[in-house]
Amino acid sequence: MFDELFKFSRVQFAEGEVGFQVGAGGYVVGVLLLLALAGLAVLYARTRGYPSKRAKLVSGTLRGAAVLVLFLPLFEPVLVIPDVVPDENFVAVIVDASESMNIPDGVLGETRFDDARQLLFDPEEGLVPALETVFKLRYYTFGRAAARVDSLPPRPGDDRTDLSAALDRVLADFRGVPLAGVVLLTDGGDNSTGVPLNRAEALRARDVPLHVIGLGREAFDVERELLEATVSKSVEQGTGAEIEVKVRSWGPEPEPVTFSLYRDQTRVLSERRPLKGAGRIDQFALFYEPDAPGAAVYTLQVEPARGEPNGENNALDVLIDPRTDTLRVLHFDNLRRDFKFIKRALEGDQVVAFTSVVRTGTGKLYRQGLRSPEELAGGFPATQAELNTYDVVLVGDVEASFFTPEALRMLERFVRVRGGGFLMLGGRNSFTEGDYDLTPVADLLPVELDPERRQVVPTAFFDPERPVFDPAHPEQRQGFAFVPTATGYESPILKLAPDPATNRARWATMPPMTSLNLLGPVKPGATVLAEKPGDDFGPREPLLVVQRYGKGRTAALPTASTWRWQMLLDAADTRHERFWRQLVRWLAASAAGRVALDPGGDRFVPGDPLSLAVTVVDADYEPVPEATVTAQVTGPAGADLPLAFRPALGEPGTYTATFVPETSGVYEVEVSARQDTTLLGTDTRSLLVAPSRREYYDATLKRGFLESLAGVAGGAYYTPADVRDLPDRLRNRRTSTSIFHTEYLWDMPLVFLLALALLSAEWFYRRRKGLP
Repeated sequence: MFDELFKFSRVQFAEGEVGFQVGAGGYVVGVLLLLALAGLAVLYARTRGYPSKRAKLVSGTLRGAAVLVLFLPLFEPVLVIPDVVPDENFVAVIVDASESMNIPDGVLGETRFDDARQLLFDPEEGLVPALETVFKLRYYTFGRAAARVDSLPPRPGDDRTDLSAALDRVLADFRGVPLAGVVLLTDGGDNSTGVPLNRAEALRARDVPLHVIGLGREAFDVERELLEATVSKSVEQGTGAEIEVKVRSWGPEPEPVTFSLYRDQTRVLSERRPLKGAGRIDQFALFYEPDAPGAAVYTLQVEPARGEPNGENNALDVLIDPRTDTLRVLHFDNLRRDFKFIKRALEGDQVVAFTSVVRTGTGKLYRQGLRSPEELAGGFPATQAELNTYDVVLVGDVEASFFTPEALRMLERFVRVRGGGFLMLGGRNSFTEGDYDLTPVADLLPVELDPERRQVVPTAFFDPERPVFDPAHPEQRQGFAFVPTATGYESPILKLAPDPATNRARWATMPPMTSLNLLGPVKPGATVLAEKPGDDFGPREPLLVVQRYGKGRTAALPTASTWRWQMLLDAADTRHERFWRQLVRWLAASAAGRVALDPGGDRFVPGDPLSLAVTVVDADYEPVPEATVTAQVTGPAGADLPLAFRPALGEPGTYTATFVPETSGVYEVEVSARQDTTLLGTDTRSLLVAPSRREYYDATLKRGFLESLAGVAGGAYYTPADVRDLPDRLRNRRTSTSIFHTEYLWDMPLVFLLALALLSAEWFYRRRKGLP
């Protein structure tokens, strides 16, 4: 509309200068204009037909304004417009070719990339036809890197956006070449390490404006993003994999959402979970039992929302790798029923090496599961190095005085430095009853020990009028229930079935407990996984509490009656065994070996450097600064790649190496460390290398960033609806090489329409007032 009324565009008026070319004849025109206005004034002064001075003033003013407008062409108004020399200047056209441009939220076509193609090459309104009549055009696309192209690809496919690289390429290509401007079409996503604003400043320093066209929506009405899916490192075949999930949802979520796990396109797990929506993040754990050995790739998917435009961030690949590492468990206890059944449950696990020290009488110890006759000859590991050969320590019905003060300090260091697991069980000689409240073990425990709650005579939990246990009527039972908390039901320790409803049902039918140590307050940072409910025997009490301590994990289970889960259930029921195996695995999850490989993540991208770090410690878990660390990497095709590690500066005992996985698949990394000729240890990890979906996360149009980018470079930001001014902005910009041409304004349609409007307004005013 502006162009039609004013004959030229807003850009041409902004960059040009308005003037008059009337020359010497302007004096004559000026005199004639004054005479016309004076005659009009005299005419109105002598006219007597107006009812008031105000009516005469309004009518006269409208006619006088019309006279001024009609005289304007006689002054020969002109617009002096800067212009470029045709075919002597370049314009660089840069198009984002990353995967996010495939999102189907275009306003001109189906996808953002379709919008870019339409805006550039439309035969009637495209930018290219308007620009190539004056400029020489060069085309670029960018994703991971920038490339000069002759035409746009059929479909964008880069899994990364490096806007800085694109601007760097243009700056380098046009060094010493007249560049009139840069046109950038993008959604504003940038996941590189560069700083695009610095490149925009470099363009401004060279007097090259950057004009940005933003593509895509600034916000999605509905959107679900599966942000993370991390598998527990302590997965074992037949016991279950804990998959920690982080998901973000935009928009309302009135109903629970389905999460599914697939292997080879076969759904192996499905659960419904409520989501908060409104851009908030939900975190929870799913539980799956692998049914086959060996590392396998699974796909976790969240159900797409209705009308969701971006479905590529609804799924993540995860690697579930059942390990066969042996876990060494050391158990101290009296010869009692709970010990016997715990021993049976753990010895039946192929990956657990169970060692025990049982007190059978005064001064008499019975050692089992030894690797040598000298092991635990004194009843407790003689050195810290010997204790560190175990992964988990269980302490049952044994008082603190059974251990020497040095042994108790070693236990604390075993968890804090070694990363081992520690569990204290209930009994007549444990917790406060065992005088642990003033020992280093009290620091380990996830609960405070309150001497005032010491039970000299334990409370009786029996009701002789009730049956021992009837699975069909669990409420009619002796003892008290073991009730998981809401957090406990989600914990891998208390997962008796993958399905949440089945898991709750199995816990509801567990035999009751008949012993309890009363504990003090739960420590900050600890988590209560199960409780004794408030009942006839007293108020609610914690039954299973866990926490992280230093590098390790600790737990308190203040009961000695889990054996009832085995004795009062069917012989084929494995709930008791499963609980103990999962509890031990959770405790051992942070107990790293003397050689520990850390790949620095859970999933990796083909073509990206992968940095590996290996920590090497001695028997006391002190860093080994001078070790020879090597690795063998086996790729998906079976090819082996040897790696040599170098010491990390400033980190004694840490060694690093880098390699680049070229293809997708599962990579096996086997690391070994030696000191001179002595093998210190090995570690093996499976790594998942898969294409990244980073382009589809937080994939809305970044308008604010793009406006800043264009502003810093002296250009402008455009939406697809308002790019018509862009060619004029490039062509009519004032530069040191601009040429100027003069265009007449006397024939602007606005002049005729304005004169007509003024005369019509005056006529209508007179008619309304009843004037002649």
